[in-house]
Amino acid sequence: MENIADALKMAGAALLFIIAFSVAMVMFSRARSTTDAVLDNLQIDDFFPQVEALNTNVTREVGVETIIPTLYRYAQADAAIRIRILDENGTEMQVFDQQIESDLRSGTPGDAYYESLQEKYNDSTKDAYMFGVPWINNTQYRLERINAYINGTECKHMEDITYANKEYLMKYSNRKFEESYVEYRTGGHIEEDNFGEEIVITPASTKIIITYKLI
Repeated sequence: MENIADALKMAGAALLFIIAFSVAMVMFSRARSTTDAVLDNLQIDDFFPQVEALNTNVTREVGVETIIPTLYRYAQADAAIRIRILDENGTEMQVFDQQIESDLRSGTPGDAYYESLQEKYNDSTKDAYMFGVPWINNTQYRLERINAYINGTECKHMEDITYANKEYLMKYSNRKFEESYVEYRTGGHIEEDNFGEEIVITPASTKIIITYKLI
């Protein structure tokens, strides 16, 4: 009798397992059907333009009306952006980057990086000349420099800065530029604790470089 009872228990357990498994498969099948229906109706093109992966280079043709708002974004103390404006040959005519400007002012003479910045951006014979960066840490003066560069004029409060005899943006109002966008990680520091777990000591930051090359 005990053997028969044990056999019935085992049979009942097996039956319950089969029923539970069948229900799970039915639910999974319904969930899969629902997911497929949602994906079939999803217009992925509506969302793709909003997705920009790190290190992605996006290229399009734009005019000065696109470049000007980007320059004003830099002016609002946005240190995480660099704007480069190049001629047809890829030579840098202007750069807008608060980190470069700071390095120009606070660098150490004799340091290779500092000297390379001085050669590139503090040579008055070059279009990318920065006049010694007198606008640093002053949003009003930074805006004056941008306005002078856009219109090819002199600055009101920085008399030594004039783009009247240099390349300026509105000179190319009837031309097109190739815009490229790159975002990359900078800084950040991670260490491992005694248990092998990673600990973020300094969160990583990102830098955006927007380049406009004259076509």
